[in-house]
Amino acid sequence: MPIDKLHELFHRYLMGKFDGDVAEVQVFMETAEEVLPFTLNEYFGTSYTTIYDLQDENEIESLRKKIKAHTVLKNIDRREEPRYTEVLKWYRLFIKSLESSPTPVLVPGEGVPSSDEDTFHGVQEKASERTTTFTTIYLEGEAAMQQPKEIRLRNQHLKEACKAYFRELHHGRLVCECCGFDFEKAYGKVGEDYIEIHHRSPFSQTEGEHPVSAITDLVPLCSNCHSMIHKAAKGQGTCISVEELQELYKGIKYNE
Repeated sequence: MPIDKLHELFHRYLMGKFDGDVAEVQVFMETAEEVLPFTLNEYFGTSYTTIYDLQDENEIESLRKKIKAHTVLKNIDRREEPRYTEVLKWYRLFIKSLESSPTPVLVPGEGVPSSDEDTFHGVQEKASERTTTFTTIYLEGEAAMQQPKEIRLRNQHLKEACKAYFRELHHGRLVCECCGFDFEKAYGKVGEDYIEIHHRSPFSQTEGEHPVSAITDLVPLCSNCHSMIHKAAKGQGTCISVEELQELYKGIKYNE
């Protein structure tokens, strides 16, 4: 894959992980692309001309461990912001996402108007039989950040699968499924790959781990619609359906 394409994908990946924080993403990108290759070459005798020469997960993890064990470099790493080991961690996860990112699988009739039948079948032909369902506990808001790391990683994978699925339905665009708002179109690069992912079933009514589908259980919503889908329901932690929210919505239809 060309370097400029990898640069674009890595930038988009970090924007999604860091909630669109442009400044933080820029620092991570600069460290990864302008500092790390030469630092690794100097201390470990490697010959990387770019960070994108490094595409083996095990090799990346090995370099992280070497930095932590190196007499000099481990002290430099502790003083840097972001730390080299932290940047390599996110870069390894990015490489892993390229190898394992699920191709969306369409469910016949799921949110597809009859007038878009040709589009639906076109996307269906591209889809593979990869699973997009995981056994997890999918919470929203602050509660989600307090979950164990393993659960957070599963849920992040579900979110990415959900976004990929709905992107296919909208010709590569990521929009709110209620009002059609497109963050990237409105804010440019700042809004790239940004959307909130809503669980259709109120999490307060779900106990313990359970199967969650990125396609049938999750849906992309803008921040306003995500707030309203909960506010319109009675009781904390509950929500109305996306269809009910669409009936309530009287604002601009951004995708029309």
